[in-house]
Formats: sequence, C-alpha cells, structure tokens
Amino acid sequence: MVAPKPARRRTLAVAAASLAAAAVLAGCGSSSGSSNGAQTGYVTVTTGISQVKAADRQAMPALSGTTLQGTSLSVGYTGHVTVINVWGSWCTPCREEAPDFAEAYQKFQAKGVEFVGINTRDDNAAAIAYNSQFGISYPSLQDPDETLVLDLKQIIPATSVPSTVIVDSRGKVAVRALGGITEPELLKEIDYTLSGS
Repeated sequence: MVAPKPARRRTLAVAAASLAAAAVLAGCGSSSGSSNGAQTGYVTVTTGISQVKAADRQAMPALSGTTLQGTSLSVGYTGHVTVINVWGSWCTPCREEAPDFAEAYQKFQAKGVEFVGINTRDDNAAAIAYNSQFGISYPSLQDPDETLVLDLKQIIPATSVPSTVIVDSRGKVAVRALGGITEPELLKEIDYTLSGS
C-alpha cells in the first residue's frame, strides 16, 4: 500500500474536522433517527437564539398530553411567560444545559414564569431518572414519537434537540433558541420576554 502524501493527509484531516464540527453544531438531532427505526436523513440545523419583536410574534400552538408521571397536562400561555424546552436524556447538549434550567426555574417561579419540557424520542424511565439527577421539578410531556415536536415545526425544526421556546404573556413566541443554551443566555431571554419588549 502506498502511504498518502502529506498534502492528502492534511486534506483528509481538515475534512474530518469539518464533519465533526458540523455534527457538534447540529446538536443531537443530526445523528438521531426517528423512534420507528427508519433511517431518516436529518439535515444540519443552524443553532442560535432569535428574539422576535412584539409586533411580529406568532401564536404558540396548543400543547397537551401526558407527563412523565402519567398525568394529563394542557399548557396554558396567557397571563404569564412560559419556557418550553425540548430535550431527551440521550442528548449530550441537553444534559449540559439541564442544571441551568433547574436553577432558572427556581429563580423565576416567584415571578410567575412557567416551565414545561417536551421529552422526545426517549424512554420514560430514562427521562424520569434524568430529571431526578438534575433536580428538574417542572413537568415534561412525553413525546416518544415526536408528535408534539412536529406540531411545533413552524417554530422549531424537529431535528433540533435541544430547543427552547419562550412564550410571552399573550401566548406568542418571543424567543427561539436552537441548540443548547447557557444559563446567562436563558436568564437574559426570560428577562427580555418579561419586559414586554
């Protein structure tokens, strides 16, 4: 076998690094198949945080279903700010941001901010263990087959896990974050929504 030339080795190394970076930027969604076992070709999702001016906001779709604990939940938006986080226990960026969500919930609970998770493509027992590990006490809806996430496709791509949507007190989307979000970013975006901007 002929050894690759140095220039070719550099080209291969750059290509490999580029593919690895793209996978990281896409969050967990780029490598996860759908729960039915089909080989779904997920595309790379651009990550980042978007604020929406009050005049340009769209209504948040209704969300309802069964929580991880087996109770029914219909999410109401009006009269308070609502933070919705799409996550899975299998998702590394979700695990990185989970302590920040637990802490933010404790900080903003007294201000009437509600938090709801959507646990997607996951095993219910693994999801409950995840919440226990990270001290998350707000409810999460079960979404093993991505039905709820697909209902939000006009706001967040189903391939973007984690994702966060912050809904204003009129039930309209004020902030969308695709990919992981840090605690300072989360606090800033909740404050932005509370301010009525």
